[in-house]
Amino acid sequence: MAGILTLPENKEDFPTVILISGSGPQDRNEELLNHKPFLVLSDYLTRQGIAVLRYDDRGVAESEGDFSTATSKDFSSDVEAALNYLRSRKEINKNKIGLIGHSEGGIIAPMAAKNSKDVNFIVLLAGVGMRGDKLMLLQKKLIEEKSGIDQITINQSQEVFKGAYDLIILSKEKDEELTNRKL
Repeated sequence: MAGILTLPENKEDFPTVILISGSGPQDRNEELLNHKPFLVLSDYLTRQGIAVLRYDDRGVAESEGDFSTATSKDFSSDVEAALNYLRSRKEINKNKIGLIGHSEGGIIAPMAAKNSKDVNFIVLLAGVGMRGDKLMLLQKKLIEEKSGIDQITINQSQEVFKGAYDLIILSKEKDEELTNRKL
């Protein structure tokens, strides 16, 4: 993982945050359409006395790996690697480390926090407010509408993908039911 750590000037015992990007392959600035929200946020927080670690997603810019095959669990592991890096830095107060997750990062931050006693707080920016399958269907529909796809095709694809998601959910429920019976 490649990234950058910005440290407040003339400060000691400062809190530190890790910025976790949203969906899609993102660089450390979460750049989209010439806007760099993570650069802006990092600059602001650092000027307020908060150190910030931001990094390129796996397989993006200077980070190694393959973004296309990564899962949420993999992205959570990447956050854990970032936490390990911070723990290795002597100027970082290990009792004041937090996570800021944007969009899909709002799913990843709680996952990483659950697996680490070193996370003292989390902040979720534009996190998911609905079940994942419903969100995926909505995003797919909006993208297809903006792409000029006709409504009949959009409706058909919504039915197909909803059916696939329903099968996945049903399969998971059956797996849980079988697991509970064995216990």
